[in-house]
Amino acid sequence: MTRLSLEGVSIAYGRHRVIHDVTIPTVEDGQLLGLLGPNASGKSTLLRALSREHPATGRIALDGRAIQDYGHADWYRAVAAMPQAPPSLSALRPVELVWSTARTLDLGLSDRALGARIDGLFAALGLEALAMAPLATLSGGKRQLVGFALAMVRDPDVLLLDEPTSALDLYWRLSLMDIVRDRLATRGGVGVVAVHDLDIAARYCDRLALIHQGRLVAAGTAGEVLTRENLAAVYSVDSEITTDAAGRPDVRVLRVAHPPE
Repeated sequence: MTRLSLEGVSIAYGRHRVIHDVTIPTVEDGQLLGLLGPNASGKSTLLRALSREHPATGRIALDGRAIQDYGHADWYRAVAAMPQAPPSLSALRPVELVWSTARTLDLGLSDRALGARIDGLFAALGLEALAMAPLATLSGGKRQLVGFALAMVRDPDVLLLDEPTSALDLYWRLSLMDIVRDRLATRGGVGVVAVHDLDIAARYCDRLALIHQGRLVAAGTAGEVLTRENLAAVYSVDSEITTDAAGRPDVRVLRVAHPPE
């Protein structure tokens, strides 16, 4: 049973602090936490701290064990991150990139087992016909799906996703998030996703954390976080919020309220 917790987390670039004393209720096994907030609010920085790309103070713990107590190899086996930028343009083919990355990570799989895992991912992501096409010939959306495959091939306990649907059309936005939800339901583990789309956040995330200027504004269920007051304070918009058939908040932005601070 995987559990991820953040208590009093602060992060700085040099002397400039960008995350201020953030505490988020524990993300329990099978749950997806959504990080919301405007550009430059600190979502990506928080994900980089969770992936150990950037140091943080406070306590980040996986299964009750502090991040500092994990060796690098153990942490990277347990935690996989999908960055916001898709894989760089190159002559490599998607299957070559995913295969070589998996072998570098030493996942302990036979060639047959690894091949079956990659084939399953490519089939689920609609990449079968493009598996042998040079990355440089793929659209940004397709390369973003390859980036998702790079994270998923590791079968991590913790999946960190930074704007994973930003380059995707509506079908693949929903399909990718369906894959994440299905994986958490069947395999377990936890997920953390930075996302701008409030509908995606309400539809797929068990818990949300709303961040503004590096500070936590609200954390809880979608209904607790996506309120008119919170959206006005963070996004500077007037909104109307109703409830859909599944009991989730349905946000309709009415107008810009005032210039953001």
